Amino acid sequence: MRGAATVFILFLLAGICGAQQSRDPDLSYAYPAGGKRGTALDITVGGQHLDGITTGMVTGTGVVVTVTGIVKPMNGKRFDEFRAAIDTRRKEMMDTMKPGKEREEKAADMVQMLQEAGAPEDEIRLFRVTQAQRNNPKRQPNSQLAETVTLHLDIAPDAAKGPRTLRLFGKNGITNPLSILVGDLPELCKPGATETPPASPPVIQFPVILNGQILPGQTDRFVFHAVRGERLVFVAQARDLIPYLADAVPGWFEAVMTIQDAKGVPLASAQSFRFAPDPVLAFDVRETGDYTLQIHDALYRGREDFVYRITAGKIPFVTGIFPLGGHSGADVPVEVFGWNLPRQRMSLVAPPGEGIEKVPELANGFATTDVAFAAGGIPELSDVETNNDQAHAEPVAFPATINGRIDCPGDVDVFAINCKKGEPVVVEVCARRLNSPLDSFLRITDAGGKQLACNDDLDDKGSGLLTHHADSRIDFTPPANGLFYVHLSDAQRQGGPEYSYRLRIDHPRPDFALRVVPSGINGAPGAVVPVTVYAMRKDGFSGQINLSASPEGFVLSGGRIPAGCDSVSATLTFPETFKPGAPQPVEITGTAEIPGSKVSRKAVPADDRLQAFIYHHLVPAPELVAYSPPNRSPKKPIQMPAAAVKIPPDGPGSAKVPLPQTVDKSRVRAELKNPPEGIWIEGVFPRQDGVDIAFRADRKKAKPGSQGNLIVELTGGRPAAPTDKDQAEKRWSLGLLPAIPYELAEK
Repeated sequence: MRGAATVFILFLLAGICGAQQSRDPDLSYAYPAGGKRGTALDITVGGQHLDGITTGMVTGTGVVVTVTGIVKPMNGKRFDEFRAAIDTRRKEMMDTMKPGKEREEKAADMVQMLQEAGAPEDEIRLFRVTQAQRNNPKRQPNSQLAETVTLHLDIAPDAAKGPRTLRLFGKNGITNPLSILVGDLPELCKPGATETPPASPPVIQFPVILNGQILPGQTDRFVFHAVRGERLVFVAQARDLIPYLADAVPGWFEAVMTIQDAKGVPLASAQSFRFAPDPVLAFDVRETGDYTLQIHDALYRGREDFVYRITAGKIPFVTGIFPLGGHSGADVPVEVFGWNLPRQRMSLVAPPGEGIEKVPELANGFATTDVAFAAGGIPELSDVETNNDQAHAEPVAFPATINGRIDCPGDVDVFAINCKKGEPVVVEVCARRLNSPLDSFLRITDAGGKQLACNDDLDDKGSGLLTHHADSRIDFTPPANGLFYVHLSDAQRQGGPEYSYRLRIDHPRPDFALRVVPSGINGAPGAVVPVTVYAMRKDGFSGQINLSASPEGFVLSGGRIPAGCDSVSATLTFPETFKPGAPQPVEITGTAEIPGSKVSRKAVPADDRLQAFIYHHLVPAPELVAYSPPNRSPKKPIQMPAAAVKIPPDGPGSAKVPLPQTVDKSRVRAELKNPPEGIWIEGVFPRQDGVDIAFRADRKKAKPGSQGNLIVELTGGRPAAPTDKDQAEKRWSLGLLPAIPYELAEK
């Protein structure tokens, strides 16, 4: 027996020292996804590669984050080893003990067996967690959700209300951001996905915020009492919390809310709010009594990241405003639409410069955090009815932005513009990007009514949270001098007071906006890390954009987006003096020569999120953050020549890479990361002071004259030991090189 126990102990201890490769930590959900000001709460954050998380931060002030625990399920091989060891130990006990209650109890006590065998407590805990997850019939295995971190949040009484961003960081780096909301309403949390659900639906008192997680086939229910004549509002946030799920169709938790009476008769239901996937219900109570609110997924799917928040009660909810914007810096009288509103008119100041900003005055807790208001730099006009056909078209002297609305189903607004032959005109609608329900459709006709151009939807890469790009745009070159007519309608033939729009009629104003991915960058001091910068070109601008990084010490290599290109892969080198363990904001700025001026634009941080296995979206983040884990050793960055590698049509182009004397140049290998189409590495050739990397291009796939950057990772190696003749050469990463600019020479 003693020998068997010894084998049992050795079996359990065998896998403890296995090393794991470090990967950037990734967050998938937080539950609950927010809390009330002046309270403390515990939340669970799920994701992967979360071991080693030490602390966290929430944007803004007034929220303190403390990490209280980490749970990482045991890997499959180790779990099977524990199961086999327990089976062996149980059989041994059954064979040596007399039948009876004592034998049965000891044989069932796995934890005691593991403790007696000397298994480490942390592995016993992981084994129990993994076993519970595997035994849960509603839980579907998913590596993206397998690990959890528990956090304690202290929210100050004076913390600003509204949406925030949570990040965690530790030995593996800094995570992607997750939405966390701070408000001042009471909160109720249903048990989490791994906890026992309540025996009966909880009874709620208004106003309240309801928090829950949906598992497969699950419907959550809440009971409330309502009085005749009340208008109760129920606002769900699900897709708003987690915009995109990479491995689920349609790519988010598609919540459905239903209200039933005491007899179970459905009285109201919602699966969306206009074009937004998250449902909103306005429930006019006809009889005093008890009612039940239900929420579930439209397809009865579910898992831990199907997180929701429902703001409920006689709360104000803004459904729209008019106008949707004004001239930069102007004081604009605005009409407000919605339910339970204390007032219907107010004054808003248009943002400085040009662009779109949220309206904090209309936030109203969590219910309406996304009311947006635009500012422009050209004259502002108002739509004048009745301009419903070409004969009654409203004359417009452009450039101008027209604030109007499609007043009723089937309405068409028509504007007459006086054009000169060959002078380009831009006609663009901004409505859906300002949360208007309008699905615009544009047409341009001549004086005889002949259609010369039309457009329904324009894909705007800068609107990363929109999946239906419903705004329209036409770039029009008049074929003659004279009047032309712009017709604006709703493609679904809908309309109403809230179907507002801003119609820009203008000459082209070349410009650009930038996005930089990812929003969280991990690296050691002196390390080289990859980033991608995207250009959203406007009004025909196609010139080169030069990029730079700040603060001082960060070096952006390959810092230019070539003329005509919409993105570039570059690298960011951390300062050698970067302080490990301290997150630091970074900015990427792009500068370009646009006829008549030199224009600079800051890149908006974003994360490339996959929706439903196929669609990519650039989801904006509050800031670009660089982080160096405390356990990362400083690196000495390689100084690469600044000149671009020219790859000729009939031979290789070469990049000279200086390397330290300690590196065996003969064993250096190079690999292209995300290589441009048709370009590959032909070979790596050692020199005394480094290596030459030869690049070739397939002219059938790579266009002559094209430019960009090559991102290359070097690896070093050494031969296997003489005693390991059957083993392959030992190899390890030497890190990324600073981005290497290239050009495909035409001759």
